[in-house]
Amino acid sequence: MYNNYLLDQFIGLCDLKYLEELSLSRNKIIGRLPACLGNLTFLRVIDLTDNQFTGNIASSTLSSLLSLEYLLLAYNNVEIPISFESFANHSKLKFVTAENNSVILQTNSISWIPKFQLEALTLSNCSQIPSFLHYQLHLRLLGLSRCNIGGDFPNWLLQNNSRLGEVYLDGNEFTGSLQLPFLPNLEALDISNNKIQGELPSNIGSIFPKLSGLIMSNNMLEGLFPSNFGDMEDLSWLDLSYNKLKGELPTGLARKGSKLYLLRLSNNLLDGEIFPVLANINNLHYLYLDGNNFSGPIPQTLVTAPFLSSLDLSDNNFAFQYLKHVHLSKNKLQGEFNMFSNSSYLKLLDLRENNFSGSIPKWLGSTFDITILLLKGNCLQGIIPPLLCHATHLRMLDISHNNLSGPIPHCLGNITQQAPITVELPYRIFRYVGFEKFGGDSLINIEYSMESFNLNIYARFIAVFTTKYNTYSYEGGILSYMSGVDLSCNQLSGEIPKELGNLTEIHGLNLSHNHLTGAIPSEFSNLQNIESLDQSYNNLTGRIPTQLLKLTTLEVFTVAHNNLMGRTPQRSAQFATFNESSYEGNPFLCGLPLNISCTESKEIPIYPPAPNFCEDDASFLDMESFYIAFLVAYANVVVAVVVVLWVNPYWRNVWFYFVESFMYSCYDFFASKRSI
Repeated sequence: MYNNYLLDQFIGLCDLKYLEELSLSRNKIIGRLPACLGNLTFLRVIDLTDNQFTGNIASSTLSSLLSLEYLLLAYNNVEIPISFESFANHSKLKFVTAENNSVILQTNSISWIPKFQLEALTLSNCSQIPSFLHYQLHLRLLGLSRCNIGGDFPNWLLQNNSRLGEVYLDGNEFTGSLQLPFLPNLEALDISNNKIQGELPSNIGSIFPKLSGLIMSNNMLEGLFPSNFGDMEDLSWLDLSYNKLKGELPTGLARKGSKLYLLRLSNNLLDGEIFPVLANINNLHYLYLDGNNFSGPIPQTLVTAPFLSSLDLSDNNFAFQYLKHVHLSKNKLQGEFNMFSNSSYLKLLDLRENNFSGSIPKWLGSTFDITILLLKGNCLQGIIPPLLCHATHLRMLDISHNNLSGPIPHCLGNITQQAPITVELPYRIFRYVGFEKFGGDSLINIEYSMESFNLNIYARFIAVFTTKYNTYSYEGGILSYMSGVDLSCNQLSGEIPKELGNLTEIHGLNLSHNHLTGAIPSEFSNLQNIESLDQSYNNLTGRIPTQLLKLTTLEVFTVAHNNLMGRTPQRSAQFATFNESSYEGNPFLCGLPLNISCTESKEIPIYPPAPNFCEDDASFLDMESFYIAFLVAYANVVVAVVVVLWVNPYWRNVWFYFVESFMYSCYDFFASKRSI
């Protein structure tokens, strides 16, 4: 309804003199309330929520409806005098919801005692507490959110109304300390975004025994974290973030039968370990403990929590000092991974195929013992930090399928030269597969001693790396000899550093699907152990160095889709095994195995770069074309069978006879099984 139709629409309603309940909520009605509503003297409930009514309710017909019990005005444009004097004689009034309207302050209003006892009141934008609330003793719902009310916290409001079930005083300017009374029916308390100071009551768990939601974030609360939060058996939402609380989490916070759904304690001064051994967080969905001083191991209960969907433990003191091997691939982890920055003994870090973002952290260069770094398939960006070259023990580096840019550091030629991988590892690393529990309560940094049993137990040490168009899992003795670098599928630019030729122990080098320019370094001829060398899909120019013929261990070689020119390498030794696909996409290359003969002279071309759509090179097949061809062939076979059966009656009868015989055979088989 709109303003020009408002009066006509209400004419019929105003004739219903004995009407007791009227709901016009969510109708987009515009304008003032018609005076004829004053005829509805028996009206108990009027719901005008979420419209565009205007005018001052003190001068409207609402003030004359003395039978009103429920006055619902939220989300309109009406003016509400904060004194509420016009409703002084409404002795039956119980529920008033009027948030998101305009509250009018009255500096010269006289003191008065209302005849009503409200059970629910919600206001916003009122700048001060209505004085008539001093006389209200039966409130069950109180909402004064986002009112910008200053002064001391109104402890008296809670003390006067022992029946309170929900209190929302967030978004104000309250100061002072809390003196909370015993409220046996309180289920929700939100006093966030104020300036409340002092300590939380040490007996908060006993004064609010039925509390389900407690939000006190963004205040100035300090002191110890109360130990009896566990007494609140129904507590499901707890947000005390952005305060100055200190101490350890109480052991009873997540005890057996806990209903805790959200726990947000971010940016406090809390310390110690985060959960005890027997903590029950089976219902926990959201956990935010960032910005504290927590330390110790991350408990196994966090990993086994069945419904945990959001976890933030950043900016704490979790020091995985003795952590050596981390396998967290193929999860949905996101953000940065600085939680391992203190792990000075780290040897293997496998974070493949997650959603980690930001740049490659520089602290990886200070983990001198790291031998395997697998960051493939994340959202990393920025440059490859030169400090990474300080990790000179690196033997497997895979940072492919990210969004890294800039040049390849020349110093990468210094890695993979030292420290062969130790394969057999005593069981002092953390057990991750299946999240099994072995002699401890912690997922990370478990130490399981079996010396007294005189057993020789070793952990499986597995690394996954893509080379020679396939993905392999390396373990056991072969892992001691495998080394490789995969920088493919990024946005790297500049020339290929000749220093990469110093990686004489390397078995696989993949630089494909980047924006690299310049010539192929002749120093690659020093890669005497190389088995796979992929430089395809770049902007390389010049000739293929003839020195590469020295690479007698090469099994896979491709420079396809570049701007190379001249004659292909002589077809001898390993290079005699490479087919046309190794050189295609270079229109000015000539010689076998290409079908282009070399002429006496060719101009240096200006050739646009090949499309750099990076896909997994685990197979020579174009899987999309394969699937399309398969479906087309399958459809042709089906159509051919149908046509043959339709045209040839003899074959049609044979087909039906065969199907019928098969059905009877199946029936006899299952019937005999049932009789047995």
